[in-house]
Amino acid sequence: MEDRQQPSSGRSGQGGGRLPALLAVAGVAGAIGTAYARTLAPGITWANGGADSGDLAAAAVTLGVAHPSGYPTYLLLAQVFLLLPLGEPAYRLALFSAVAAVLAALAVFGLVRELCAGYGTWALTAAGLAALTFGFAPLPWSQAVIAEVYTLNALFAALILWAALRRLRGGQPAGRTRLAEGALAGLALGNHLTVGLAVALWAAAAAWSLYAPQPGKGGHSHAAGWMRGGREALGLALGLAIYLYLPLRAAADPPVNWGDPRDWEGFWWVVSGAPYRSLAFGLPAGQLGGRVSAWAGLLLRQFGPAGVALGFAGLLYGARAERPFLLASALAAAGWSLFALAYSTADSSAYLIPAYLVFAIWIGLGAHAALAWVGARRSRLLAPAALTLALVLLYRAPGVAAEVDASHDRRASAFARAALAAAPPRAIVLTSGDRDTF
Repeated sequence: MEDRQQPSSGRSGQGGGRLPALLAVAGVAGAIGTAYARTLAPGITWANGGADSGDLAAAAVTLGVAHPSGYPTYLLLAQVFLLLPLGEPAYRLALFSAVAAVLAALAVFGLVRELCAGYGTWALTAAGLAALTFGFAPLPWSQAVIAEVYTLNALFAALILWAALRRLRGGQPAGRTRLAEGALAGLALGNHLTVGLAVALWAAAAAWSLYAPQPGKGGHSHAAGWMRGGREALGLALGLAIYLYLPLRAAADPPVNWGDPRDWEGFWWVVSGAPYRSLAFGLPAGQLGGRVSAWAGLLLRQFGPAGVALGFAGLLYGARAERPFLLASALAAAGWSLFALAYSTADSSAYLIPAYLVFAIWIGLGAHAALAWVGARRSRLLAPAALTLALVLLYRAPGVAAEVDASHDRRASAFARAALAAAPPRAIVLTSGDRDTF
């Protein structure tokens, strides 16, 4: 087995040279990006459970405070896309979701390729299949074409898991890298709090890398460990400072200002998700069995029987040298699944997207193990085997496109126009639920 630390340029053991890798990345990004562009919502939408898109778009356009937990990272990054001279503001934010989803798929590509490093040129094929499988899965695709926070959450989760992988390998990154990792974790928490599972695993991996004995070097002193860990803590604090956006913008009295978080009471009401706290692990016990059955059905719907089989094969038999990371990823996926199962709303499945990202990584490892098995016996069958895997994993993409296509959905805009047209001038309009409000 080749050393996975050797440079990747031009070495077949690292999954091909630089040019093939760049071409593979471009192909994956082009295929997924084209599919998303054709199915992107034109504005505010109710498609794909996207009722929140109105609130998020209004808060972004007015630099206001969105519904709890406020989503300051999302709102500030959205400003980049709002500058684009394309369609309605909500369309630009749907484009933001699509870009985040493409980048999350490319992060899957990178993770699989790194996990397979040193195992042959077919790592690129396995990585590409994993990325495409995630990008074309129904749930991630459905959220990639509307204005929502979930694909950005998946991107942050992937990047943090990647940082955790490098720490679990025992690496000692430079001080600036440790600071950047901490800042990334803080910014991720400013987008969606469920990414805290990935952050916790990264923190545990970082602590282990700081204190674990190094071969030939002995252990680290506690003083040295605390000094090194201080970089991560400082970075995390800097990233979490993104939440200062909430009281600063609330003080400007924007038209969208949930909870008015200019004081501590309002700030905590927003950040802690006060209106939704009772929903977390609030599912009645009698409904849990149905949710578990639905979870299994959703997993099959995302990846199909072949994808599910490859995923579990990848978890059990892929990248044997990376068992600590695979165990950590399994814990994260289980945590996200448990939260989604117990969250008492009909649309809690969106919280499963990071778990599906992890499963797509396992699919890539399973695909690589399958190709390695074929190559060890009949190398001339490798290309047909790779093509067969691509067909069984991706044949459903056209049907998924028709299912999640939001490009013609104008129901929310039509409802808003009709409601406002019926109201007298300067009227106060009261709504009875989040769907109508947003």
